[in-house]
Amino acid sequence: MMSKNNLLGSRLFLILALYLTLALFHNAINPLFESSDEMWHIGMGVRLARGEGLPVQRPGEETLWRQEGSQPPLYYVFLAALTRGVRLPLNDFEKIFHRNPHAHPGDAYRVANRNQVLHGPSERFPWRGAVLTLHLWRLVSVALGLLTVLATVNTVRLLFPDRPGWAWGSGLLVAVNPMFLFITASVNNDALVNAATAASLWVLAILWRQGFSWPRAVLLGVGLGVAALAKLSGLTLWPLALVVLLVKVPRLSQKGIAVLAVFSIALALCGWWFWRNWTLYHDPFGLSVMLDIVGRRAATPADLLREFQGFRWSFWGVFGAMNVLMPVWIYWVLDAWAGLATLGLLAWVGRELACAVRTRIWREEWAIGLGLLGYGAILFVAFLRWTAQTFASQGRLLFPAIGPISLGLWVGWEAVARAIGRSHRAGSVLQALPALFLGALALLAPALWIAPAYRPPDLLVPTEMPNPLEATFGDEFRLLGYDLRPSSLEPGETVDLTLYLETLRPPTRDWSLFVHLVDDLEIILAQDDRYPQQGLVRATQLRAGERWAEVFRLRVPETAVAPARLSLMMGFYDLRTGERMPVAGQADIQRHVSFGELTLRPRPGLYPNPVSYRFGDRIELVGYEMAPRRVRPGDTVVLTLYWRALGPTDHDYTVFTHILEPPQTLWGQEDRPPTPPTSQWQAGKVYRETYTLRVKPETPPGFYEVEIGLYRPDTGERLRLEDGQNFLLLNRIRVQ
Repeated sequence: MMSKNNLLGSRLFLILALYLTLALFHNAINPLFESSDEMWHIGMGVRLARGEGLPVQRPGEETLWRQEGSQPPLYYVFLAALTRGVRLPLNDFEKIFHRNPHAHPGDAYRVANRNQVLHGPSERFPWRGAVLTLHLWRLVSVALGLLTVLATVNTVRLLFPDRPGWAWGSGLLVAVNPMFLFITASVNNDALVNAATAASLWVLAILWRQGFSWPRAVLLGVGLGVAALAKLSGLTLWPLALVVLLVKVPRLSQKGIAVLAVFSIALALCGWWFWRNWTLYHDPFGLSVMLDIVGRRAATPADLLREFQGFRWSFWGVFGAMNVLMPVWIYWVLDAWAGLATLGLLAWVGRELACAVRTRIWREEWAIGLGLLGYGAILFVAFLRWTAQTFASQGRLLFPAIGPISLGLWVGWEAVARAIGRSHRAGSVLQALPALFLGALALLAPALWIAPAYRPPDLLVPTEMPNPLEATFGDEFRLLGYDLRPSSLEPGETVDLTLYLETLRPPTRDWSLFVHLVDDLEIILAQDDRYPQQGLVRATQLRAGERWAEVFRLRVPETAVAPARLSLMMGFYDLRTGERMPVAGQADIQRHVSFGELTLRPRPGLYPNPVSYRFGDRIELVGYEMAPRRVRPGDTVVLTLYWRALGPTDHDYTVFTHILEPPQTLWGQEDRPPTPPTSQWQAGKVYRETYTLRVKPETPPGFYEVEIGLYRPDTGERLRLEDGQNFLLLNRIRVQ
């Protein structure tokens, strides 16, 4: 019979082979630049590979690397050394890198503009030039992912030698995690920090089981230094390493020397980076300037709780620039499994504790589990601190601890499977199901969800047009007709529009296409701007005679005034100059086509324009009135707000109402506290407040936002909405 070690070895080989196959598949299928922040990571690699040195970060300056220039640089140094050492080509990088100026990262609702860049034939296999180099860079990440899986299996095998199933089970969950594969098949420094922390945990496991030695101390110091120089989250492993050294170094006299040696080696590798940051930015971590570049916020615990769904989903698989989802039911299944596994783990821990209390035998497994839990907790707290300062609620940021997390899920689910399985065989089958499900997702994701997001939809132009509409733009494009559904809707609902277009001759510029949903005052309620064919193709790449269908989904704002008659406008413009393409047969000043007719019905409710926006947890906006919405400079806009008190309020808040030109220019406002003050509002009662906003006489013609909110006059602190914003853009007015 096969020994346990041989069985584990064969299973390890199969797990590594499975991971490698899936990762190579993701590398080949996922378009370049389209993984999470990949184009910025590539930008850093290109800079260093060209010998331009580490950048000095300056907020407001447009660069190829953006916020990634603030990241510890070891991953990019590896890529640059490989590129320069093997003389990989990068000369044609600018020819393949063309950003999509209309991209919408992080918005999975959109049907277009999910692509960060514009892709062309040069990216097709066989790869050449810079395309080949970037795919080889991805292979570096794939190799680091392989090390992560290997280290996870061996760490668990060493820490729990009597439970070999835990080792290959946790390694399997890492290897088939779709998001882990997606990230480690891209150019991303996450691959290095994940591998470095997994390898360091492996060294700590060796040190724990086999005792302290100086070669192991050197390995640990190198691992900790590499982890910190890969990404700041690598520092979260340092406390666990300190505890293990203090416990496992045998003699008291050696403990201090061992700790000093290990962390001196680590600091020798990464300390210069923190000194450089202090010298340049007066911040050893460089986070202040990074936040200035990527965008700051001050999220509350309630804000983070609202983002918990996205955090969970992105641990398993939210692809592209956080804008390509799997079917929602898949996340429900994974949520249910993870929840059951967590309950199973807690139940198992409870039984083990009860047994320990009864027998007064405390096993070493408890110390190991506590150490892994502590490491995961430190990483999670660091993640919460970071995502409270900027929008970063992505589960992949916990991948430095993906091994311990996968171990916990495997152990918990094992307890559940054994509890509900009527036989050992049935329990084994149940235990394998989540890994099989994840493996199927990892295999199907590139073909079913990722690649199609970057292909124009296969919609043919019908021979019998639903709504024929002949319009010629310049001498380059023709609108043949459209399909529009539904014809009647309420605020908050969506309009699905398909335009049927034809190229008359090869375009001379990279024209952008726009569609506006407007009301009877021609105030824009929703819009979508893009390059042709769902934002995937530059106009200059289109051929004469080419026909295609362009799909739009426009959402009517929740706060749209109803009833109203809505219509659509479309046209082409040059993004660089703002010049619109003329429409044949129309006045030169118009330069767009109007079409379609929709009825906007008011939603049922007790108040005009019923809405539901909670400010904090005690005040709700339930309706509003605003008139007129077409004004001249010097006119006034009368705004009536209907507030419902949801509970007693401790403070007297002031309501602000602004006529705003984004981002901050005010052209009219009235700020005042309600009557009675909010601290005297009675729960369940609705309060009607009217505000008069005078449009400044010098206001130029255009469209302006009406912004409202509440703040404490003593501190200036604003109440937040459920989406984390501290203001509500209520509607627009038009100044003539």
